[in-house]
Amino acid sequence: MFSMLPAQNDQLVTGDCLKSGSSIYHVQSILGKGSFSMVAKCTRMDDMKIVAIKMMKNEDAYVMQAKAEVDALTRLRSLDPDKCNLVRWHQVFTDRGHICLEFEHLDKSVFDFMKERCYQPLHLIEIRPIAQQLANALNHLKAAGMIHADLKLENVMFVNHRQEPFRVKVIDFGLARTVSTARSGSYIQTCHYRSPEILLGLPFTEAIDMWSLGCMIAAMYLGTMLYPGMSEYEMIRYIVETQGQPPDNMLTLGSKTCCFFQRKDTYSSTLWKLKSPEQFHKETGIQPMENRMYKFASLDNFLNLRVINRRNYQDKIAETRDVEMFVDMLKGMLKLDASKRITPRQVLQHRFTSMHHIINMYHHSHYVVSCCKVMDICQKKAPLAHSGKTVCGSQQQPPFRTANPVQSHCINSSACTSTTTPGSDRQGMKTNVVNVDGNINPTASALRTHPDSTHPHKVHVLQSVTRPRVRSCHGCKYTR
Repeated sequence: MFSMLPAQNDQLVTGDCLKSGSSIYHVQSILGKGSFSMVAKCTRMDDMKIVAIKMMKNEDAYVMQAKAEVDALTRLRSLDPDKCNLVRWHQVFTDRGHICLEFEHLDKSVFDFMKERCYQPLHLIEIRPIAQQLANALNHLKAAGMIHADLKLENVMFVNHRQEPFRVKVIDFGLARTVSTARSGSYIQTCHYRSPEILLGLPFTEAIDMWSLGCMIAAMYLGTMLYPGMSEYEMIRYIVETQGQPPDNMLTLGSKTCCFFQRKDTYSSTLWKLKSPEQFHKETGIQPMENRMYKFASLDNFLNLRVINRRNYQDKIAETRDVEMFVDMLKGMLKLDASKRITPRQVLQHRFTSMHHIINMYHHSHYVVSCCKVMDICQKKAPLAHSGKTVCGSQQQPPFRTANPVQSHCINSSACTSTTTPGSDRQGMKTNVVNVDGNINPTASALRTHPDSTHPHKVHVLQSVTRPRVRSCHGCKYTR
């Protein structure tokens, strides 16, 4: 009935079949290809269920990678994937020498979702449920002693965005490891999400995943990567220019510090200075580039990035407070010193995710009512209509409760119909304009550079090019 073509050159095509000891899988389509593997959407023929099969390349290095992923998934098998916002793993099998992993079939990644929206920035009402669910996933991984080590927009998938909007799960445990086996100098994390301790060659813990989460929510808010460095030097330079230089004790202990900083010994201490782009180019032959859409003098610049235009005064106050709490949480996620970085539990208890800072305005602000409705659905407190749209509950009492947010394991999020972003169906656009308020102006033909000398908040909007503005690092070995 179906072709049993050999998986030559590690390739699958539509119509192929994979066979495990218990079932035959008919390949419907190819979902993605990477350095280590390819993923196919398949029909499991014994029960006609749609699943995702990840087929690893049949080479020694990739076989070891596959075995490491199986080990990580096995360690996490005791966790409830729905309550913990982790992809459900069914089994591992071998087909024609290829290790294959069978997972539940999910919808689309957050990266693809933003791509469909022409990289339009997400609203806080959309970011909040995603951030909460990812913090929930990281909280369970931390409790299990695991580090994901490759958290990024591409590795967070919507479960079923039409029927359960904004419910997400974490995928791809190919680089995951236990905290006890973490070794400094490891080449992990995709470049744009790489934490300072990995860049500098320092010992690391699960806190590197929190740094990646901070980069993710910043990208969702901006519509572009906060630190889009295509090399580690560019990443270090962008971080230093925005957040300042890491403490001397971190730089002194880093095994890779000398690649990016020059050392000056004094009688009392050791001082470090970031190498200039010219000096780095002279030493390495690599020419650093400027890839940023926004050049921030501080993370506080996020406070002034968008203009809040609301007719209702209470709505304006509520959203202003929400932005302040979002930035406060972002700064906690992006602490340079990992020991001072916010933990997943603290994110779940933070005012931005708990909404304690605006819940008292529930009876006076439509913005707060909408936020509460989204988070109620996120915790399965409100039903979904058959059409997949949300059915919002009564406005008599604030429905959102987070007395103990860490114990609310099941975080199923879904956005209110009122949060639909106008123009999100413009998929044919090649050139967009990002205004200083962070919004895309699709009618303009080129980006206007904002002079830093006239901008009161020192947010530099840099020249755009016609390319995806939220993207993976093509120069990174582990981009999949």
